[in-house]
Amino acid sequence: MGQTEELRMMSRPNRMVYTPITRGHKPTASQESNTLSTMSEVSCTTTLSMESGVTEEGKEEDRLEDFTEEHEDNMGWRSGSEETVDTVVVVGAGKGESDKRMKSRNSDYGSYCNSPTDLAGTVVPQDISTDGDTLQNSPLLPTSEEEDNASESTNKSEHPLDSVKLEMPPVTSAQETDRFQPDKIPGEPLKTLLSALFLGTGFLATTTSLALTHERVPDIQPLPDIVLDNIKYQSWGLDVSEYLLMFSTISALIVVMLHSHRLIILRRIWLLLGVLYYYRALTMFVTVLPKADETYTCMPRKNDTSALDYTKRVLTIISGGGLSINGKHIYCGDYIFSGHTMTLTMGYLTIKQYSPRRFILLHWASFLTSLCGIVFLLLARGHYTIDVLLAYYVTSRIWWVYHTLAHNQQLKSRGDHNLLDNMCWWHVFRFFETKIRGPLPRRYSLPIPKVIKRFARRSFTRLRRENSISQEIYQT
Repeated sequence: MGQTEELRMMSRPNRMVYTPITRGHKPTASQESNTLSTMSEVSCTTTLSMESGVTEEGKEEDRLEDFTEEHEDNMGWRSGSEETVDTVVVVGAGKGESDKRMKSRNSDYGSYCNSPTDLAGTVVPQDISTDGDTLQNSPLLPTSEEEDNASESTNKSEHPLDSVKLEMPPVTSAQETDRFQPDKIPGEPLKTLLSALFLGTGFLATTTSLALTHERVPDIQPLPDIVLDNIKYQSWGLDVSEYLLMFSTISALIVVMLHSHRLIILRRIWLLLGVLYYYRALTMFVTVLPKADETYTCMPRKNDTSALDYTKRVLTIISGGGLSINGKHIYCGDYIFSGHTMTLTMGYLTIKQYSPRRFILLHWASFLTSLCGIVFLLLARGHYTIDVLLAYYVTSRIWWVYHTLAHNQQLKSRGDHNLLDNMCWWHVFRFFETKIRGPLPRRYSLPIPKVIKRFARRSFTRLRRENSISQEIYQT
C-alpha cells in the first residue's frame, strides 16, 4: 500500500456506518418495491462497536461476511446479499484494537434513521466511551437545557439525531375522573322515578281490570283441575302463602337496598313489575274464570254499576295492596295469571341475581320460601294450576330476557341481529339501560348519605386515635 493510500486510510473515520433496509428475513416482492421506492428519502444507520473481547477466533469475520468493502466516499462496507438489501456498514474499533467482537449496550446493533443526503455529512467522533455507542445513547427527547439552547439558536441543525419535541394535550379533570374510576356507573335517579311511576300505572291498570271483571265472573262450579281435584282443601293456606310472600318481598328489598347500585336495580324491578301488571290486567280481562274456591266470599254484583262505584272498588283494592289477609280483597275474577306467584317468583329471582354468590343458604331459603308460598296457594284454592304455571313462565322469562339484553351491548341497538327489539317495552328498556354496560358488579354498602358516612368515619377515627393515645399514657 502506497503512502497516499496510507494517508487516506488514516484520515478515514475509525468506524463504519451501517444502513440496513431490511434485516433478518428475505423481503417479498411488494416489500422490496416499497423499500426501493423509499430509499431515496429515508435510510437507517446502525453503529457497531468492537469493544468486547473475542473468545473464539473468526467471530468478527462472521459479522461482516455478507459485506464487501467500498472505497468510494469512505462509506466502508456494502452488503450484496438478499437478506440485507444494499446495506452500508461502517465498523470502528474502540479503545482496544484487538477486541474485534461487535457489541452495543442493549444489542449487537445500535440504529438510527436519517436521509441519505444527511448521512454523507454526518461526522462520527472517533473517541467512543466504553459504556456503549454514542449514537445509540443519544436521547430521543431533549433536556430542559437543550430546549433552551435550541430556542436561542436561530439555525436548525440537520444532524440525524436531532431531538423532536412532542406536545402532549393536557388531561382534563373529566378525563382524570374517568381514568381513576373506569367502572363508574351512574345511578340516574330520574329514571328510577320514572320506573316507579310506570309501576304505579301498571298496578292501577290491574286494579281497574279487576273492578271491571268482578261484574263478569260466571256463577258456576269451579273448572276441572288435575291438581286441585286431587289435593285436600286447606282454608289457612292462603294466609300462610301471603305471609311467605311478604317475607320474600322484604328479604329481596333488603338485598337491593344493601347493593351499591340500588337505584339501577330498583328501576329494573319496577319496570318489570309494571310490564307484568299490564299483562295481567289484559289477560284477566279477556278471559274470566269462575271461582276456584267455592267458599270464598265476594262482593255481590250490581247491574247498574256507575263510574263512582268502579272508582271506590279501585281505591279499596289499592288500600289493601292486593292481598286477602287484610280483608279488603273482596272482588273476584283475577285468576289468569296469578299475582301471588308473580311476586314470589320476582322475590326469588331478585335475591338470586343481586345477592353475593357465596350466600348459597340465602338462595336456597328464598327458593323454598317461594315454592312453599305457591304450594299453600294451591292448597287454599286461591288460583287454578294454569294461573300458577303461566305466572311463573311469564315472570321468569321476562326477567331473563331483560337481563340478557342489559348484559349485552349489541342487543341495545336495532338491526337484523336483534329480533328482541320487536317487544313493546324494548324502547323503554333501551332508555333505562343506555349508560349501563355489562352486568352490575356485586358491591354492597349501607343506604346512608355520603355526608353522614363521612362524618361517622371521621368520628370513629378520632375516637380510636384518642383511645390509642390514652392507652399509651396509661401504660407509660
